[in-house]
Amino acid sequence: MEKQQTDNFIKVAGVRFRENWKVYDFDDAGVNVAVGDKVIVDSDRGLGFGQVVRVKKIEAAAVATLPTTGPEGLEVETDVEEIKASADTRPEKGQTLKTLRRILRKATADDVAHEEANRTHEEEAFAIAQEMIAERELTMKLIRVEYSFDASRAVFYFFSETRVDFRELVKELAHKLKSRIEMRQIGVRDVARLIGGFGSCGRELCCASFLKNFEPVSIRMAKKQEMVLNPAKISGVCGRLLCCLSYEYEMYDEIKKDLADMREAVAKDKKEEANRIEEERSAAEERRLAEEKKRQRDRRQEKPKEAGQKIVGKTETRKAFPQERKPQPSPEQLKDMQHQTIEKEPSLQAQGPPQPQQNGEKSNKKKRRRFWRKKKKNQQQGDSKPPEPEKT
Repeated sequence: MEKQQTDNFIKVAGVRFRENWKVYDFDDAGVNVAVGDKVIVDSDRGLGFGQVVRVKKIEAAAVATLPTTGPEGLEVETDVEEIKASADTRPEKGQTLKTLRRILRKATADDVAHEEANRTHEEEAFAIAQEMIAERELTMKLIRVEYSFDASRAVFYFFSETRVDFRELVKELAHKLKSRIEMRQIGVRDVARLIGGFGSCGRELCCASFLKNFEPVSIRMAKKQEMVLNPAKISGVCGRLLCCLSYEYEMYDEIKKDLADMREAVAKDKKEEANRIEEERSAAEERRLAEEKKRQRDRRQEKPKEAGQKIVGKTETRKAFPQERKPQPSPEQLKDMQHQTIEKEPSLQAQGPPQPQQNGEKSNKKKRRRFWRKKKKNQQQGDSKPPEPEKT
């Protein structure tokens, strides 16, 4: 049973050639390495010196899903403790499984010393290449130089925004360094990963510390997270958008979808409530107008009745109590009345203060006074004709 399990599973070691480089899987091949051991491996570029960063067991059928051990890159794959083959990962009929490169041996002290010597050669080659680039005034920025373990190949990493003709530079470097020269143009993100540094948050750059793959970052992620769209705020030291914008984008996207549904529900409820309030207001206004019209109509109906009652009452009072008109006295009667008053004046003076008289008597008294004043005036003017005697 144990033999069957060992046949089905393969021990795989993840090896990293340089700091923060991509991790490649190698077959243990019975070397029994552990995490932290320095090993010599068989890579596509020849012998390579690396360090074991993980050890895992996988099924033999799942070997086809692992990345091939290509040249050393600048990306790091995800660490997995154990990968089990599934129906989707099993190779189809007639497909051959990809074989893993093997770990040759554990590194010895001589291997470590040889690798340190290569690091010294890298610094010398970097200085020489910088001088040649300055002499030729090439629009390129040299970032790093790396030697293979056997010093048969030197890789020069540089950054440039345009295409650079470096054929003459390669010829001179190969003649002077006595090795195969390879020039690689990299992007600004790879430059930040190789050089390192600190971000605006005060921590070490993600790409230089733990970030393993460069995922695409767009301005839509910053908008979704409602960040200030200021290039100085959302850009890293490389000049591109911050890699950390993609860390929480999926969570924000899911939350925004839920919030959008909630906003729609709330907006719908508010709209229904506003419509209900508006309907109630319109109904109350209609009721008020109807009541006002009814009151006005009742007032119009009551006014003619009151007017009719008043007219009827006036006519009745006129008929029931007709005004009595006194007949006007004739001129002869007026003279008789004046004569009587003259005869009664001495008696009235003797009786004392006059008693209050009626309105008719006052008017007669005024007439008599006017009469005697006129008569006296005529006598003074010397009228020849004496006044006629009053008839009794």
